Parts: sequence; C-alpha cells; structure tokens
Amino acid sequence: MINREWHEAHRLGPKAKLDERVAWHIEHAQVCGCRNMPESIKAELAKRGIPQPERRR
Repeated sequence: MINREWHEAHRLGPKAKLDERVAWHIEHAQVCGCRNMPESIKAELAKRGIPQPERRR
C-alpha cells in the first residue's frame, strides 16, 4: 500500500544526487513496502554491496 503522507513529505527532486536517490529508494522500500526500483538504483546497490529489498509476495 502506498503511504501518501510519506511521499508528500519526501519528494525526490529531479536534480537529486545519486547518494540521495539511493537513500530515498531504500527508505521508500522500508516505509511503503514498494520494491520497484529503477535499474540504475539496483545496479548502484549491487556495486555498493547493499542487498536489495525483497519484493512482496
């Protein structure tokens, strides 16, 4: 389920740096339960050795 309040409070700007985008997607997965991430973020997580959140079943 989408947490609209979290989304409103944590908007990701178009000029967000890579570290900000990675942190946003990790927090988004934890708070909202959404596991859909852009491939660029998945690649960056793998590069940094950070496990990707599992998708809901």
